[in-house]
Amino acid sequence: MQKVTEDKSVIWTPHPGSQTNFCERTENEVMYGGSAGPGKSECLVMLPTRYFDYPDFNFIILRRTFPQLEEIIDRTRNIYSRYGGVYKSGEHRWYFPSGAKGKLGHMQHDTDRYNYQGKEYQFIGFDEATQFTRDQYLYLFSRCRSTNPKIPCLIRATSNPGGVGHEFIKDRFKIGLVEPGEVIYDKTTNMSRVFIPGKLADNPSLIENDPDYINRLMELPEIERLRLMEGIWDAFEGQAFPELNQDVHGIAPFEIPPEWPRYRAFDWGYSTPFAILWLAIDHDGRIFIYDEWYGSAGGETPNKGIKMSPTEIARGIKAREKDGPPVKVGPADPDIWNPRWKTMGGKNKFGLVGDSVATDMSKEGINFLRADNDQLQGRQQVHKRLMLDDKGDAQIYVFNSLKHFWRTMPMLREYEKNPEILESKQVEDHIYCVLRYFCMFKPLVAKTHKKPDTGSFQSERRRFIKAKKLAARTGVSLQQAYGRVR
Repeated sequence: MQKVTEDKSVIWTPHPGSQTNFCERTENEVMYGGSAGPGKSECLVMLPTRYFDYPDFNFIILRRTFPQLEEIIDRTRNIYSRYGGVYKSGEHRWYFPSGAKGKLGHMQHDTDRYNYQGKEYQFIGFDEATQFTRDQYLYLFSRCRSTNPKIPCLIRATSNPGGVGHEFIKDRFKIGLVEPGEVIYDKTTNMSRVFIPGKLADNPSLIENDPDYINRLMELPEIERLRLMEGIWDAFEGQAFPELNQDVHGIAPFEIPPEWPRYRAFDWGYSTPFAILWLAIDHDGRIFIYDEWYGSAGGETPNKGIKMSPTEIARGIKAREKDGPPVKVGPADPDIWNPRWKTMGGKNKFGLVGDSVATDMSKEGINFLRADNDQLQGRQQVHKRLMLDDKGDAQIYVFNSLKHFWRTMPMLREYEKNPEILESKQVEDHIYCVLRYFCMFKPLVAKTHKKPDTGSFQSERRRFIKAKKLAARTGVSLQQAYGRVR
C-alpha cells in the first residue's frame, strides 16, 4: 500500500522487508512474487519514478488485458501526477516535465507483442507476470535498451502463482530450487535475475487499513487460498494432478530387488523432447519409477527437442541398460509405428522417407508395445495410482533423483475449455504421456472376490449372518430365517 510520509517531498517509501528488498535490487531482472497483499503492484508502479528527471527515460508497465490494466492506470493517477506527470488517456501514456514518458500497455493476444516492435524502453514492468505467455514475456526483452549510462535497463515483474505462464516463471526463477534472493546468472548472456518472495505480513498498511482482508482470503477454496495466502507455487487453479506430492510420492533411490520386473516406456519426440522412463513393479503391484532419459535442449527452451534419430535413441537405451538387470518391453507412443513422410515440394504431395521409428529402433534390438492412447482413461489410471489407500500408501512412487519428472509433472494444467483433457500447447507433457501409457499397460482394476463354494465354512457363515439380520427385521425365528436365505 502507498505510504505518504510527513515530509511532503517524500511521496512514498517501501516497508522494510520484501518491499524494500525488491525496490533496492540492481539485477537485470527481478521477480517479486508470492502471496496476495505484500504491495507488489504498488512497488512496481513506484520504481520508474526514480528516473523521471531524465529526459530520455521511457518506461512501460504491462497487464495481460485492458480491463486488468485499468487498476494500474488508477494507481498511476494517484502517484505520477505528484511528479508533474500528465496522463493522455487516448494514448495510455504519461508525460513528465523533464521529457520522460511512460506507456501503460496490454497484450491480450499472443501476437499483440508485435505492437511494441521498434520501441525502446529502459524499464519494463510486468504486473501479474504469470498471466503472460513465455513468448510475450521474452519478446519484450528485445525492447529494453538504453543509450544513457546513467539509466540502467531493468526488467521488473510481480505476480501471484497461477496462470498460463506459471510453469515458465517458476522454472525461469528456479522457484523452490534455489534459496529466495539467490541470484541466478544466465549461462548464455550472463544476465542476472532473482526471485523475491512476498507475504501479506510485509505490508502492514494493508492489514491496518483492511483488517478483514485476511479473513476473506481464508474463505477461498484450498488451492486458491494456498496460492494467495501462502504464495505456494506448487498449487494452482486447474492443476492436473494436485494430489501429486513429492513428500508423499517421492522416495530416496534404492537398489531395486532383482525379482521385481523392470520395464521401459517411451514417448517419441524430435523437435520436442522424447521421454523414456524405467519402471519396476513390486510384489503388491505398485509402480516404482527409478530412472529417466529426457531429450530436452534445456535452458530457456526446455520444450525443444535435441533432434536425435530413432537409431541414436535406441543405442542410448542399450548403453544405459548394458550393465543392469534385464528390462522388459513396455508401451510406447503409437505414432512410432507410422511410416515417416515429408512434403515433396507441392501441395498435398508427400513422399515416404523411411521406416517407422519403431522399425528403426527394432533394428537396434530395442522394442516396444503399442500403447493404449486413451487420454481420459489414462488420466484416470494416473489419478488412481496417486491416490492413497486406507493405510496411507500410494500405488506409484518416484525416485527423488528424477529431476525432469518432478519439474514437469506438477506443472501440468487442465485445458481451460475442456477440463477433461490436459493443456498441451507449449506444455512439457512428454513424461506424463509415458506415465499414462504405462498406467494403461498395467491398469488398476477393482478387486473381485470369488463367491464361496456352497456348503463351505465361509458360505455357511455368510448365510448365518443374513439369517440373523432377517430374523431381527421380521420377527421370525432364527431357524425360519435360516431356511429362507441362501
